[in-house]
Amino acid sequence: MARIPEETIARIRDAADILDVVSGYVQLKRRGRNHFGLCPFHQEKTPSFSVNQQKQIFHCFGCGRGGNALSFIMELEKVTFVEAVQRLGERVGIPVELSGPGEDPRKKATVQQVLDLYELATGHYRQNLQGDAGASVRTYLQERGIAAATQDLFKIGYALPGWDHLLKAVGSRKFTREAHKQSGLFGEGDRGPYDRFRSRIMFPISNISGRTVAFAGRVFESEDDAKYINSPETPVYHKGELLYGLALTRDAIREHDQAIIVEGYLDLIQLHQAGVKHVVAVSGTALTDRQARELRKLTTHVVLAYDGDPAGIQAAIRGGYTLLRNGLSPRVAELPADLDPDDWIRADGPEPFLEAVTTAAPLLNFHLSHFQGDLRQPGDLRLFLDESLLELAQVNDPLVREIHVKTVGELTGVGERALYQALQRAPRLRAAREEQAASHPPEGSDVLVEPTRAHRAQMALVRLAFEEDDGLLNLLLERAAEDLFTHPLLLSIWQAVTAALRQGKVPQPGTLIDQLETEEQRRLLSQVLVAAEQPASEETFSPSDRMSLAIDCLTTLQGEDLTRRIEQRRRDLREAEQETGQAIAEILGEVTSLQKELANLGRQFDEFRVG
Repeated sequence: MARIPEETIARIRDAADILDVVSGYVQLKRRGRNHFGLCPFHQEKTPSFSVNQQKQIFHCFGCGRGGNALSFIMELEKVTFVEAVQRLGERVGIPVELSGPGEDPRKKATVQQVLDLYELATGHYRQNLQGDAGASVRTYLQERGIAAATQDLFKIGYALPGWDHLLKAVGSRKFTREAHKQSGLFGEGDRGPYDRFRSRIMFPISNISGRTVAFAGRVFESEDDAKYINSPETPVYHKGELLYGLALTRDAIREHDQAIIVEGYLDLIQLHQAGVKHVVAVSGTALTDRQARELRKLTTHVVLAYDGDPAGIQAAIRGGYTLLRNGLSPRVAELPADLDPDDWIRADGPEPFLEAVTTAAPLLNFHLSHFQGDLRQPGDLRLFLDESLLELAQVNDPLVREIHVKTVGELTGVGERALYQALQRAPRLRAAREEQAASHPPEGSDVLVEPTRAHRAQMALVRLAFEEDDGLLNLLLERAAEDLFTHPLLLSIWQAVTAALRQGKVPQPGTLIDQLETEEQRRLLSQVLVAAEQPASEETFSPSDRMSLAIDCLTTLQGEDLTRRIEQRRRDLREAEQETGQAIAEILGEVTSLQKELANLGRQFDEFRVG
C-alpha cells in the first residue's frame, strides 16, 4: 500500500469539518451541542447517531460505531485508510501525493523486513530466557508447570528490563526506519526510539505458516500494572484474524474433527503439554467471524472452554453464537468457578478437563443454565427469548435456524408458532433496542454496558483531560496515576492522553482517535466524549466545578484502592491466628495506617482547590 506523509494527513484532518463530511450522507439536526441523525451503519427509526463538531468526532449510541471524519469515510464507503485520505483531501482541496505509485514495490520490502525483525526478536528473547538474566524467569515457568521442552516448542522468551536491549540487538542490521516503525516492536519518546516490551515473558504469535508476526508480553517482576501488552496491528498482523497456536495444532484439530477454544496463552500451552493438542486460543479478545471461518476450514465441531468466572461464561455464550452464525456447531464446557484451564490442569491433570469437554453442553442449554433470571416469570422468560432469538435471527442457514428455534421451544415450553412470529420480529426488536439506547445513552461503551462507580470516575477523568485548563491538567498529570485505571481500554486511552499532556499539548479528539491501536479503544473514546455533550449535560462548568469533579473522581478511585487494601489486610489478619504476636501487630499497624490515609484522603488535594 502506498503511503501518505503524516504532515499531509494532519493538514487534511485539520481542514476537514466532520459536520460537513457527515452531512453529505446523513440528514442531521442540532440537539444541544451535538447534531443527531439516523445512523448510516444500521437500520433504526429514532436517531441515535451523534456528531460533535467541536471535538470532530461521531458516535452511534445504537450500534457503537465511532471515530473521526476519516474513519467515517472508511466504514461507510468500505475503503482503505489511504483512499479515505485521498477522498477527504479532494473535498478540502489539499492534494495527496503518495510515496509511490500504485503497488509500491517498497511495501513488499518493508513487509519482509518486518517479518525479519520479528524473527530476530524471537531469537533475541529466547536467548535472554536461556541466559543468566533469564534464570528467575525459567524458575517461574517451571513452577507454573511449563517444561523446558514446551518453552522451546512455543518459543517462549524474555524481554529484559531496560529501554533498548532489542534496539541494540537489531541496530547493526540493515533495517529501515520504516520497518522499525511499522513493526510495533519499538516506541518513540522524547529521547528517541525504545523497546516496547520490557520486563516481560514473551509469547510469539504466529501466522498460519508458523512465522512470528506479533508478541504478547506478560509482566514479570515489574511494577507495570498492565498484565499483558500485545503487539499493535501491523502490515503482517491483524488481531481479529489469527488464533493463537493454530499453526501448531491444526493437524490435531483435523485428526480429532474438533477444536477446543480457550482464552489464554498459558491455557493452550498447558493443555498442549498435557497431550490435549486440538486447541486454539483467542487470547483476551472476543472471538471474531473471521476466526470462526478459519476454524471451519478444519472442523465444524467446536467446544468453548473459557474461564469459569462470570466474565468467562458470558464471553463463551457470545463466542458460541459467533460460531453458530458462521456455520459451526458449538458446545460449551463447564469449568469450575473462578478457574481457568491452566489452573485446573495443574491442579488435577487433564482428565477432569477432558471429561468437561466430552460432556460440554449445547450452546442454547448452556445459555439457559447461566441465564440470570427465573423463566417462571413472564418478564424473565421474554428476556431470554429476546436474547436467544436475536442471535438466531442472524443465522443464515434456514435448517440450522429451525433446529435451534425448536430447541428454544423445548427448553422454555413456548410454542413454535409463537417463536417463529417472534423470530420474524427480531429485526424490529433489535431496532427498538437501539432506539432505547439512543434515548438513554450509556455513560460507557459497548464494552462498559454497566459501568461501575470506579469506571464512571475513570471516564470522567478522560473527559476532563480535554479541557483547556492548566491547573486541572497539572492535577491530572500529577495525581491521576495509571494504576487508578482498572479497565484495560480506559487505561490504554489514558496512556495516550497523558502522552500528549506530557508534551505540553491538550489532546485533540480527532487526532488522538487515529493514534489509538484498536477499534474498541476508538469507539469507547468517542462514546465517552460524545456522552459528555448530551442535552442533559448542557450546563457550563466553571474551572472550580471542573477541578472539584476531578478531585471527587480521584478521591473515589484512591478511596476504593485503599479500601481494597484494608480489606485484604483484614483477611490476612483472620488467617494469621497461628502467627506470632509481632506478625499480627504489624498487620494491625498497617490497617490503622491505611485507615488514617483513607480518612485524610481529601486533604491531599487542598493545594489544587479553586476559590
